[in-house]
Amino acid sequence: MTSFVEGLTSPEMEIAEGGVILDNRTRFADLKAMLDSNKDNLKVDAMKRIINLIAKGKDVSELFAAVVKNVAAKNVELKKLVFVYLVRYAEEQQDLALLSISTFQRALKDPNQLIRGSALRVLTSIRVPMVAPIMLLAIKDAVRDMSPYVRKVAAHAIPKLYSLEPELEPQLVDCIDFLLADRRSLVLGSAVYAFDEICPHRLDLLHKHFRALCRGLADVDEWGQIVMINMLTRYSRHELADPDRSPPDTDIVLLLNSARPLLQSRNCSVVMAVIARALVRLLRGPRETQYVVLTNIATICEQNPTMFDPFLKSFFVRSCDSSLVKQLKLHVLTSLVSESNVHIILRELQTYVHMSDLASPAVEAIGRCAVRVGAVSDQCMTGLVQLISSSDEKVVCSAVVVIKRLLHASAPLNLLSRLMRLMPKMIAAQARACVIWLVATHVDQVIHMAPDFLRLIAKKFSTESELVKLEALKLAVKLWLVKRDDSEKIVQYVFQLARFDLSYDVRDRCRFLRNLMFNTEILSQHMEEIFMSKKPAPELISSFKERDQFQLGSLSHVLNQRCTKYIDLPEFPAASSDPTLRKEAHAPNELKLDEDSDEESGEEEDEDEEEDEEESGEDSEDDDDEEESEEESEEDEDEEEVEEEEEEEDKSVNGKSKPSESNALDLLIDVDFSAAGSRQIMNPTHIESKEIELLNVIEGQGLSLSISYPRINDGQYTAIRFGITNKTDEDLEGIELKSAEGLDVKGNSRIERIPAGSRVSVDLLIDFGDSATSREWILSRDDGQQKHFRFEVPYGEQVQPIRLSSEDISKEKSRLGGLNRHVIQLEHPIDASRIPEVVNVFRSEDSGVFTCQTRSRKDVCILTLNGEKTIECCCDNSVIGRMLAFAVSKNC
Repeated sequence: MTSFVEGLTSPEMEIAEGGVILDNRTRFADLKAMLDSNKDNLKVDAMKRIINLIAKGKDVSELFAAVVKNVAAKNVELKKLVFVYLVRYAEEQQDLALLSISTFQRALKDPNQLIRGSALRVLTSIRVPMVAPIMLLAIKDAVRDMSPYVRKVAAHAIPKLYSLEPELEPQLVDCIDFLLADRRSLVLGSAVYAFDEICPHRLDLLHKHFRALCRGLADVDEWGQIVMINMLTRYSRHELADPDRSPPDTDIVLLLNSARPLLQSRNCSVVMAVIARALVRLLRGPRETQYVVLTNIATICEQNPTMFDPFLKSFFVRSCDSSLVKQLKLHVLTSLVSESNVHIILRELQTYVHMSDLASPAVEAIGRCAVRVGAVSDQCMTGLVQLISSSDEKVVCSAVVVIKRLLHASAPLNLLSRLMRLMPKMIAAQARACVIWLVATHVDQVIHMAPDFLRLIAKKFSTESELVKLEALKLAVKLWLVKRDDSEKIVQYVFQLARFDLSYDVRDRCRFLRNLMFNTEILSQHMEEIFMSKKPAPELISSFKERDQFQLGSLSHVLNQRCTKYIDLPEFPAASSDPTLRKEAHAPNELKLDEDSDEESGEEEDEDEEEDEEESGEDSEDDDDEEESEEESEEDEDEEEVEEEEEEEDKSVNGKSKPSESNALDLLIDVDFSAAGSRQIMNPTHIESKEIELLNVIEGQGLSLSISYPRINDGQYTAIRFGITNKTDEDLEGIELKSAEGLDVKGNSRIERIPAGSRVSVDLLIDFGDSATSREWILSRDDGQQKHFRFEVPYGEQVQPIRLSSEDISKEKSRLGGLNRHVIQLEHPIDASRIPEVVNVFRSEDSGVFTCQTRSRKDVCILTLNGEKTIECCCDNSVIGRMLAFAVSKNC
């Protein structure tokens, strides 16, 4: 019996519906036999059953070996199903997946775009660092694929590779930059997602893409629109001036006009993103968005309450609103209250008092109106006093609490006496405590009634709530101070009750007050100053006032606390960056097959579409992908002529040969993954650097400005020497150089005085982050004159020389292959002696090899002269390597 029970609990056994015991080994043996057969239809049926089991949450990982054998099948439908399985289990079965990596690489060259995309998905699902170079080469090929579907898959593969090897960020950023220039909306949303995951702070990459992204906003998929709106908003806050303080920039107008149509989106998250980022006044929308919309509006009203005045009636409560929405609308109404509309709002609030779910919030809203508009405080007080006699206990409680807030400074005797008479009928502890607080605060006005009032409280002291007891002790102390003769016995009785109360807080408060009154001579002399002094009135603080530190619509804003991965919006700059930065660049190459290949792939896609229609519901993930890819293929035919014209231009500028599949496989086998040898940073050879004029005497308003590069090796900082010459007839004071983009700068950039006709040099150390992007600087004077200028530092000055042994150089060159290796053939011989003038390098023992590394990321770069007319550059950062090779070929 025991063995039978153990058998039932074995992982190989499973109880199916109806109590039938199934042996998974037998069932999977059937599937394995079908997968091992020679008939494609049996294999397809087996894979469909396996995918069906996966969809139901069953574990079929033990079939991995049988499935992976069919990865090289010629049947397109079978291959697609195999890839769907491999995407699910490749991460769990790393060893078996590695054995088939060459098959995946061959599939990357398959004529069918769905197979290429699926192969890339499987390849990037293998979480083994050793395969990262192969993944990188595959992604670099895929971002330039002719199919927008494959380029989309490549964009989603970039974050997966980054999570596996963060050191590959520079190369992945280059791929993202390429994808951001893609014309297809199918690709653009995924490219923006990859940017947001890998380098959300590299806003400099968006300069040339900003306008194209704005125009493509309406065509991107819904979830891509959300990420894109967030990204474009952060860029605008960082690069464009505040439109409220300066005339609206054309780029700001472009962004807002592009976002406006998204208010009609069927996706609530898209609508919310537009509202939160663009602050569009949407007051009616799907119920899912109303709460967050009103939260945004309530926050805005704290800073600019007049913005929503024309829409006042839109915030009136409707019966279909949820309770949270109703309360938020009341808060917004009281935030918008002013002398011109207060009577309209009060009439509306009076109707809410009679609603069961809005009575208490409406009473509190009336109190806030009285505080904000002093002219109606008496009218509000009259209405609140009438509510005290209401039969609704919640209304009475709220009215008393609001009255307490309004009567802090002074209170009429008739109102106090009325509250004291109604006190026995009040049930809510908060209302009873408020009445006692009012009597204690204004005890001098009801000095004859207060002792009897305390006597009534003492009768039920043991049954009162803790809040009421604490307020009663406070009233007893004040009676002891102002009318001790008539109230001494009742005060001692109340303290005696509190001394033995069940509540710790009441006993502690009683002990503190007794010692203060009877046992401490010094403090007892100042009791009247402590208890009877005038206290400041409580401020009306909104819970939404502190939320303006968070982005509207974000989770941090809704919860009013900073959440994980929250990114602050940057402040608007004083002036917009140069609009020419956002001049659109050429779109990337969009490769096309010849007409015959197009026809063949079109026939295959038609067959795939028919097959997918027959098996809809079983292969959901691939169905969605195929529909998108087929829609894009139809768009290809419409745009064929335009693409053919642009293709020739792109090829002439960007055309490069792709690394072959065999090269990629060789990289996996031959690459040395061990750490590189130690690098010795060398002092640069002294070279007279040339000065470059940035501002002439006219542009600099009497000052001329030039720069040079003294080549001082100081870690990640590049040394720049600014030469400032005063060409006026007067001495100039308070000259300062500063970065307009917040670069990390070391050194004193301020010059107190420059005599007439004199020249002063300013040496600064600047961290450019291995970027040759043009940076904006400001030359300012104490008299208020400012001059904005821009310059870029060539990559040759942003590297530092390092010494590598011959063995280390060989290892680095073998490691840096593929797209990290650049070769340029020249027509004229290269003068090797001039290379150190162009690039800050170290000339190794082999006179034809020069070594350096970037300052920020410490990427190794090796320049090699292969003969007199060939320059080769191997660099971790392919962009920097290409630019260094080009600089040498051009200037040497």
